[in-house]
Amino acid sequence: MSATSTVDAANATMISLIGSLADNKSALGRRYGEWAVSAPTIESAVAAAAMAQDELGHARSTYPVLAKLGVERDDEGLDAGHPLVVLERGLPDWASFIAANLVVDGILTTFVATARDSSIEALAQRARKILQEEGAHRVHAEAWLRRMCRSAEPNRDLLLTRIEEMWRAASRWPGPADHPGYRAAIAEGMVADGPEAVRARVRNWLTVLLEAESASVALDDPSDWSDWDERQRR
Repeated sequence: MSATSTVDAANATMISLIGSLADNKSALGRRYGEWAVSAPTIESAVAAAAMAQDELGHARSTYPVLAKLGVERDDEGLDAGHPLVVLERGLPDWASFIAANLVVDGILTTFVATARDSSIEALAQRARKILQEEGAHRVHAEAWLRRMCRSAEPNRDLLLTRIEEMWRAASRWPGPADHPGYRAAIAEGMVADGPEAVRARVRNWLTVLLEAESASVALDDPSDWSDWDERQRR
């Protein structure tokens, strides 16, 4: 691959990743916000509202990064785009909320961490700011995982089921391990690590959390990429 084609491939992949990151953060913010009035405790309702505000802010600040790659994107309504299927509709129960907090938020944040020193300076700046705020989301997710795993069996079993459902969707978001555009983006310093590393870090984190509660779920790598859409990243 020539130097020009490598840069073009890297740019195309980063446009897809950054645009989809913003789309999914926007959708995640809306889904979190829907639970701000129906969460199981006052404290969790406040947390849901705060996390919703964070995610919508992350989306709004991420869309302009596309302009640095020559793409203009209208983010005024934060309603456009193609989020993961699991975020297209409201989360049906609190277990789904926590599973999204763990898995979807986890995958997106782990990707963002690979961009904190990106050669795309606008992305690096956004990434560092996002990571500062995502720490509280992680604490919330971990606390509720422990709480639900130690509660009555229906809550525990439902949470484990929802985690598997979220993983099947969100683990496809980074894309296939051997994607040439992603390799080019790493070579250009736009991100530090590829799809396999993103999945592995989230899987390892979740596995440790679950094992501490004597629980486990299937967190396999996606195997069939034949129908994967790079633009929608699903």
